[in-house]
Amino acid sequence: MTAIYDASRPVTSDAPEAIAAAVREATEELRDTLHRHGIDATFDDIALLGHSESWDGEGQRWVHVSWDGEGKG
Repeated sequence: MTAIYDASRPVTSDAPEAIAAAVREATEELRDTLHRHGIDATFDDIALLGHSESWDGEGQRWVHVSWDGEGKG
């Protein structure tokens, strides 16, 4: 069974800088999580996979990054 690792961050505004900051923070968290699990992935490896976005029931926008153990988001 392949483990899936992910990280999410809320987006504080619709400004491109806020979105980029949230993606960067989530990517850094995911990289650190992967390293703790012995997976040698760089920030750039994760960034190449992109991110997804969603809104919760309260209207908060979120960004998500994931790694499926095979190096695919």
